[in-house]
Amino acid sequence: MASDLRERLLTLPTSTIYETQNQLGDMDPIIKPVVRGHRLAGRAFTVKCFIGDYTAVVRAVDAANPGEVLVIDGGGSLHGTIMGGTTSRAAKKRGLAGMVTNAATRDVDEIAELGFPVFAAGVSVRGVQTTHPGWLQIPIAVGGVPVHPGDWIVGDSDGVVVVPAEGAEELFERAFKRKAEAERERDDRIARGESLSSIKGLPPELMGVAGNKR
Repeated sequence: MASDLRERLLTLPTSTIYETQNQLGDMDPIIKPVVRGHRLAGRAFTVKCFIGDYTAVVRAVDAANPGEVLVIDGGGSLHGTIMGGTTSRAAKKRGLAGMVTNAATRDVDEIAELGFPVFAAGVSVRGVQTTHPGWLQIPIAVGGVPVHPGDWIVGDSDGVVVVPAEGAEELFERAFKRKAEAERERDDRIARGESLSSIKGLPPELMGVAGNKR
């Protein structure tokens, strides 16, 4: 059931989920796909690293289940990369759905070649250490959003949205319905020749440009 839902979520824009969820759950816009066009969806396997150390990420790649998304609190620092090409290659081989972090990554060309979804706050050449075990499967916060093990993570070119596990499937069904109805209504109105300002609901007072008045 979860794998079927995950496949469906890959067709659903994060913006629709965000709107359906009362404009909640969006991570800081700095966290975005390192390779544009990559999408991900899956349940969160949470990771918290000691700053400057990626041992916990290595542990998580081996411990997470296929279809899960590693959500990594790397301390928000871009001074070291807590994932890269080798980590992504191993994660893909394990069947993981992707990785999201508030820290940096590297080996972008290799990640692009792999086609593995990695969302990060930045890219850096700097490496890190492997001296602290870190923490797995605990509540964390990434991009200003709380993330618990098992929450749903959906990411596309617009960003990343977190949906709490409880009630997630019902919310997603509403999001799918909202997307289908909104697209159908929009297309019908455009086909009838209605103006874009009317479709977007702009009030008449905004349609005049004050600076053009003479």
